[in-house]
Amino acid sequence: MLELIPFLLERLGIMIILAFILAQWGPTRRVLKQPEAGWQFGLLILFFATYGILSNYTGVKVDLAKFLPHTWLDEVNGTSAIANTRTMIVVISGLLAGPVGGTITGLLVGIHRYTLGGFTAFACALATVIAGGVSGCLRAYWRDRLGSQALLPICLTGFLMIFEMSLILLLSDPFPAAIELVQFIFIPMTIVNVLGVWLFLSIIRLAAREEEHVRAREAERSLHIADLTLPYLTRGLNIQTAEAVADILLQQTRADAVSLTDQSVILAHLGVGSDHHQAGGQWTTRPTEHVLMDGQLRLVTDRDDIGCPKSDCPLQAGIIAPLTIGGTTVGTLKVYYPHPDVLDAVEVELIEGLAKLFSTQLALGNAERQAGLLKDAEIRALEAQIHPHFLFNAINTIYASCRTDVEQARSLLLELSTFFRSNLQGARSTKIPLQKELEHIEAYISLEAARFPNRPFVDIDLSDGSEQLLVPPFILQPLIENAFQHAFSPGQTGYVGVTAWTTADQLVLEVVDNGCGIAPERLARLGREVVASNGTGTAIFNTAERIKSLYAEKGAFRLTSQPGEGTTITIHLPLETGKEMLHAHDSN
Repeated sequence: MLELIPFLLERLGIMIILAFILAQWGPTRRVLKQPEAGWQFGLLILFFATYGILSNYTGVKVDLAKFLPHTWLDEVNGTSAIANTRTMIVVISGLLAGPVGGTITGLLVGIHRYTLGGFTAFACALATVIAGGVSGCLRAYWRDRLGSQALLPICLTGFLMIFEMSLILLLSDPFPAAIELVQFIFIPMTIVNVLGVWLFLSIIRLAAREEEHVRAREAERSLHIADLTLPYLTRGLNIQTAEAVADILLQQTRADAVSLTDQSVILAHLGVGSDHHQAGGQWTTRPTEHVLMDGQLRLVTDRDDIGCPKSDCPLQAGIIAPLTIGGTTVGTLKVYYPHPDVLDAVEVELIEGLAKLFSTQLALGNAERQAGLLKDAEIRALEAQIHPHFLFNAINTIYASCRTDVEQARSLLLELSTFFRSNLQGARSTKIPLQKELEHIEAYISLEAARFPNRPFVDIDLSDGSEQLLVPPFILQPLIENAFQHAFSPGQTGYVGVTAWTTADQLVLEVVDNGCGIAPERLARLGREVVASNGTGTAIFNTAERIKSLYAEKGAFRLTSQPGEGTTITIHLPLETGKEMLHAHDSN
């Protein structure tokens, strides 16, 4: 009995080596990551069915008390049987592909086992089909498929081995031979199949974690680069800022050269080829023209694709990504490499992500410049209050999330993009739909919640149709921020409610918190003058003054508070529809 174990371990080693090689292959990782999706599901079944059939062929032929360690089986006669790792394969298939996938894999592998013959052929085939189905049904209880929960697969494999041995005893003839066979193969096959399940799932788990770590490192690198380039790109896209950004990218990436252009000229080119690709010169490559026209990233994989008119240009391959503001392509980021083989998926995603971050930074800078041109002084003050500290705090929060939760970092980047897109739209308009203001608030809340998990709970309640009505930009967000900063002591949780409803001729907005309240002497000054605080002290005053200047007697701003009970801010605005403006913003 024990002499069978080394031969089974030898077969298991072959299967595990093959599993390790396949797990390092990109397409295999994608299939294992999304086994439910269309063609991936079929490919996963084919993968494990082939694996199971190979396990049948490489099994150890056993004839009662002796075994024949053949390397390839084509037929099993008389009272012979096969000791192999078939159960391991169908268990893993069921856990990854579910009941349908597990059953189909078990059926294909079981039928093949039946065709090989032997007095246990039917029992082994039936056990294989049932093992695939049972494993698939238990998939729902194995919550973390690529995680560290190995107890269920190990116990399941042990149970299925006992079940297979029971079927051999019940269905195989002659019965004495079945008893002798089970005594000989049960313990070795159980040990090897349990060990195989654990090793196989460990390989898959390690491969998945390795990919996650790579993506986390790249996300961290992207945010680090974005943090370095932020002081430059917020000043706009020009020769000085482009050269600084190109120098940072050349140091932080594997690129041989980095170039930035606007819609007509090269703003900066550092690295190889800088002798003839010079700042101020016309970009002459066709891929750059295409990117500027359609706003889509391009890969160039040879010198002809780059299209440089100089015959001995050293640039061989590169990535050209668009830089956009408000849906309009205003320039390109071009990163060149010494060889096309460097253009792997990770590098492409890095440059594409950086281009989007740079676009956000350009949009942010543009929003700040637009704010300086607005006649409404209150909007300028609010923009100055929002941008600097909030942006750096948000970037630091996302930077930290990349180490612990890549998916959260991705979600926060989207919220940051929404936040600054709202800033940009607000800076261009004196009135925006209430819906856009609420999107701005929700993005702000999400970013703040990531920094301070104990932030007060915020509830937003709108009456039907009020989301289309026009309000001044930044009319509510500063009040929410003010409540976060002043209504609650550090670490204290609470409630902030935002409500909107309409009367006959007015839109009513109300911001309520259950914080510490405001002392009567301070309450008398708020909204009427700038009051000293640990912020700028202008949020409530500016909001009240803007309403007064925009609406005169048609608008109202009222602040009520009880110490220890909370504060209520009520805003009355005249009804103004915002459907046309909403369509205009969406088209951008």
